[in-house]
Amino acid sequence: MEPLVVIFGSTGTGKSDLAVELATQFNGEIINADAMQMYKGLPIITNKITVDEQRGVPHHLLGNIELDADPWSVMEFRREATRIISEIHARGKLPIVVGGSAYYIDGLLFDNRLVKGETPPEADGQTREELVAKHPILAGSAEAMLEKLREVDPIMADRWHPNDVRKIRNSLEIFFTTGRRASDIYAEQRIQKQSRWASPDSEPVQKPWKLLLFWLYARRDALNDRLDKRVDKMVANGLLDETAELYDRYLTRVASGEIVDRTRGIVQSIGFWQFEPYLHALRQTPQRPDLAMLKQTGIEDTKTGTRRYAKYQVRWITMKTMTSLQEEKILNKLYLLDGTNVKTWHSEVAAKGVELTRKFLAGEQLPQPVDMSETARDVLALKVAESNRSATPCNKACDVCKKTFLTEESWQIHMSSKKHAKELRALKKTALTVFTPKEPQRLLTKSTTGSSRKTP
Repeated sequence: MEPLVVIFGSTGTGKSDLAVELATQFNGEIINADAMQMYKGLPIITNKITVDEQRGVPHHLLGNIELDADPWSVMEFRREATRIISEIHARGKLPIVVGGSAYYIDGLLFDNRLVKGETPPEADGQTREELVAKHPILAGSAEAMLEKLREVDPIMADRWHPNDVRKIRNSLEIFFTTGRRASDIYAEQRIQKQSRWASPDSEPVQKPWKLLLFWLYARRDALNDRLDKRVDKMVANGLLDETAELYDRYLTRVASGEIVDRTRGIVQSIGFWQFEPYLHALRQTPQRPDLAMLKQTGIEDTKTGTRRYAKYQVRWITMKTMTSLQEEKILNKLYLLDGTNVKTWHSEVAAKGVELTRKFLAGEQLPQPVDMSETARDVLALKVAESNRSATPCNKACDVCKKTFLTEESWQIHMSSKKHAKELRALKKTALTVFTPKEPQRLLTKSTTGSSRKTP
């Protein structure tokens, strides 16, 4: 099998730096697996690697789609990434996939992350734009799409909050692309997984490539401080100018009558939503006395959003990527490199990554992942335990934050989160301002508890 190196982890851990180091050492080319970095332009808000930092290494799928385009589906990414990997191998070079969009990487590595083998011939290879042209309902309102989903797949329709446009659309896209209900496909996948778990002596799933996986990790307190400083640096380098450019582009699209889905695409970049109140006020009343306060709030909210995203990335790796690696008996191919201390990054991340890759390509015996460092031993054991922890199914919707939760654990975490508390305070303030004294109490009592729907 041809070799493939994959690097993932949370934002701010130096994934791109390691990828370039490995590419320069082992004649490699890099494939970007970060959804936001696939968009053209806006290098600061998307945190793209600069030309100088690329050090002459070819980078693929970096700045390759237009700003107004929908993000690629997992199927689109898998198809293009697989093609590029084959071309790199044909040139006698080493392909290195790197990025923070773990759902892209999971889709590339694990068949059960895709609806694969079920696509009718006429739908094979079609883009999302072609799918929308064939099924205009996918460009409709959340209400219209949910009504259609109730018709074709009522089980999936009952899972999603009525305002969760992205999940409703994804379920419809699966149905239109495959001709089958997503709920049936997921049920089959669960049975297949349970079968593999029930057979501990089963062989690892055969992969098209010989894999070496790097998880770049940093402990949360150190990483959060690093991310805050990075946002400050981004602001100094022109983050607000790029955000203003993106905001003006958004306003132009809306003014032309276009319905812009704010739950997907480039407007999901961290910084756009956070600075929107400041940019709106700046354009409406440039002399407002609270502009400086709104700007500082945008900076702090961007820092909070970045930290929250890093936490989300680690949780995805723990609960999804590691679970799939265990199911397919290839967890021993995952090496956690500790990038907590910036001063020791080259010795703990770059040097160890280079040596592991050298042994990997030479066919030499690789060490056990838990022997790489004390952090690797502790974190891998903890994360394996977390990924194996059984969840309590539920179907609860938070009417305050417009989110749906399918496990009791995630519901409890959300209800005690700072974000939920912040949204609740804002709702209380609005209710006390707008409604009569009797109405706010009724509204707030309902909002605090959320709502629950029974799953068929």
